[in-house]
Amino acid sequence: MKIIKDKEVVEKRLAEIASANDGRLTPDLVVEDAQNPDSPLHELFEWNDGVAGHKYRIEQARQVITSVRVVITTEHKSVSTVFYVRDPEADATEQGYVSINKLRSNSDLARESIVMEFSRAASYLQRARTHAEALGMEDDVDALIADVERFKQEVKA
Repeated sequence: MKIIKDKEVVEKRLAEIASANDGRLTPDLVVEDAQNPDSPLHELFEWNDGVAGHKYRIEQARQVITSVRVVITTEHKSVSTVFYVRDPEADATEQGYVSINKLRSNSDLARESIVMEFSRAASYLQRARTHAEALGMEDDVDALIADVERFKQEVKA
């Protein structure tokens, strides 16, 4: 991904795209907007098809979307996290991101989003387990996997 020079401009443009699409943001929508040379997103993409085709630009769009951060202050602390997360309402074949603010206002979607994140974490831990097994450390990873699965079930309930 190319370096983002003005993050506020990028954040504003992504919010405009999401707002125009019922709060939903997809890599395809970002690439479509960025194709316009006047878009503030245009310079973030490689437009030479000899270097990068459409699929690569979709990956670049994902990186642009997930580069936006937000700081949320609760009663106890401030948390910095990605602003756009995988849309829990999107099916497995569909792309889509929603803002963390949308999830904060809908507890069912928030729960689904957390379950998705922990499912992803469990998958990464399963992959790491094979490395740990080769190093004789699989018991530690198994305990982590069990904790993640237990928490995921608690969130689903």
